Amino acid sequence: MILSDRVGDLVEVGISVLNYQPFVLTDDIQTGVGYSWVAPGDVRVNPPLVFRRSDHDSEWPKICDANARLRAMYDDLLDEIAQRFPGASLLDVACNNGYFPVGAELRGMRGTGMDLGDYSASVAFLNKCLGTNARFLHQWYDSPSHTFPSMETYDVVVMSAIMCHIPDPLNFLAAAAKRADKAFLFWGQIVETDALLVSYQPPHQNLSLLTDFPVCFNDNTRLSRGLFELSLRLLGFSHIIEIAPRETWFTQLHTKTTVPLEQELKTGSRHVALLAMK
Repeated sequence: MILSDRVGDLVEVGISVLNYQPFVLTDDIQTGVGYSWVAPGDVRVNPPLVFRRSDHDSEWPKICDANARLRAMYDDLLDEIAQRFPGASLLDVACNNGYFPVGAELRGMRGTGMDLGDYSASVAFLNKCLGTNARFLHQWYDSPSHTFPSMETYDVVVMSAIMCHIPDPLNFLAAAAKRADKAFLFWGQIVETDALLVSYQPPHQNLSLLTDFPVCFNDNTRLSRGLFELSLRLLGFSHIIEIAPRETWFTQLHTKTTVPLEQELKTGSRHVALLAMK
């Protein structure tokens, strides 16, 4: 989301409230995790998220390209939703800075986001800059009880880059999908097999404050395609499509490669965007 023609004297506010998601504040300042996905190091441990050209001159083209690819993917997914469900209500169950709720508002929908982190200032900043009216709810899914604090429903529910940190993915999927009256969008990794599998990596200390078994399993949680699609159908979603990745997205995240299942379980799976509709 490019804010450079709308921020004015609010640049420093934007720097203080935006980070993980891909926003362009000025020609020389932007935010986003995209570069951290392609740069060396563990993206789970203090990734750089706010960039000033003056501090990253040699890497600036790579930073811009990576975050632009993340931004293009978010925007394409939002376009897919808005075209199919014009004027509908949307809930992002892990909205972070608010890209999806605010992006939905820009497309004529009614956007709401919720998150464990308090991103109310982020959403308020974006609303002020863009003239939108997205809502933020400081609420989150509780793994020990397998529940959301509210089961208010929305036309479309978005679950992007969050299941990978959930220790009870089937309960989470059920609770999130039940909040969707018409459709459910998922973006993340799935294991490419028809077998009914759940895969985990060992718990990672940087990803969660929940340390007791079994809620400590917070890293790269994945369902297999077979289990995911069967689960969605059992939840009442009769039509499931994969939104094809564009060349403007991160090709290394989405390119299908044929590797033995045992290797995929160890190293990770490609990211897919699935839209399930009733």
